[in-house]
Amino acid sequence: MNTSVNFLLGVDPFQGSEGAPHTSAEFTAAFHDALFYTMFRILLGKAWVLVPQKKYLDACKVAHQYLIYYIDLALSNREGSIKSHSLLASLSQQTEDRDFIRNQILQGMMASQETTSALLGNACFLLARHPQYWQELRSTSQVSQGEELTFETLLNIKIIQNILFETLRLYPVFPLLNRAALRDTKLPVGGGPNQDLPVFVPKGTSVVMSYYSLHRNTSVFGQDVESFRPARWETCHPTQWEFMGFGGGNRTCLGQQKVLVEAAYVLMRISKQYARIESRDPRAWEGELKLTCRSKNGCKVALYV
Repeated sequence: MNTSVNFLLGVDPFQGSEGAPHTSAEFTAAFHDALFYTMFRILLGKAWVLVPQKKYLDACKVAHQYLIYYIDLALSNREGSIKSHSLLASLSQQTEDRDFIRNQILQGMMASQETTSALLGNACFLLARHPQYWQELRSTSQVSQGEELTFETLLNIKIIQNILFETLRLYPVFPLLNRAALRDTKLPVGGGPNQDLPVFVPKGTSVVMSYYSLHRNTSVFGQDVESFRPARWETCHPTQWEFMGFGGGNRTCLGQQKVLVEAAYVLMRISKQYARIESRDPRAWEGELKLTCRSKNGCKVALYV
């Protein structure tokens, strides 16, 4: 969360600002509380109105007040109040709509909650069961010893990116996406025997998209869709609507490169230090779905120097 605050707001969470209505710690606590209640809001649907909402609304109020303070600061002095590399700095140059900026930052923070750790946990879970890829990863890290691990370098190490994409294919951190039609509309394709005709979607209809199922399309990924085979990405090049580990279109995850670089860095450092990885959990992978999906049983492995 501290990384997200710095990356999205350009604010040092350990220093903060004397004029802010809340400390970074108070914002973080309120944000997590609001996120926790949002999970129940999604699960309960229309029944949410029956649940007492004071704690939820209070948490949202604290989080919004904290963000609006820094948004106003950025808008009042676009040249120097906020670090130039933050999302807030970029958005404040594009619009003065405080609610729009706040919503984009909140979306970025929600997307960054435990996503990298879930991806790393799933990757290590799979690597412990397929040691040949750990050895390939270790060989790469040994060859790269002494080389500076820059943003660009980490994004271009093929074996690591293949492992991460294959992990996201099998166990997407966001396996489902739900949308409700606010008016009568239609999907351009998907109907008819060849699935190339429009589909009518009446107002109020809930549409659920399963990335988990999408990533198991044999016509795109081959017949061995349930197998962990990072090498498939050497020849497999799905379109943005065939692989959606980070969403697609205008709603593509803003932190995609950040997540991939962080995960690549951790795998590089661990594989350089440890010669092998072994599983300590005989159970099959089982998901735990909240706002994101992670391994229900964690990632129990042993590392050997």
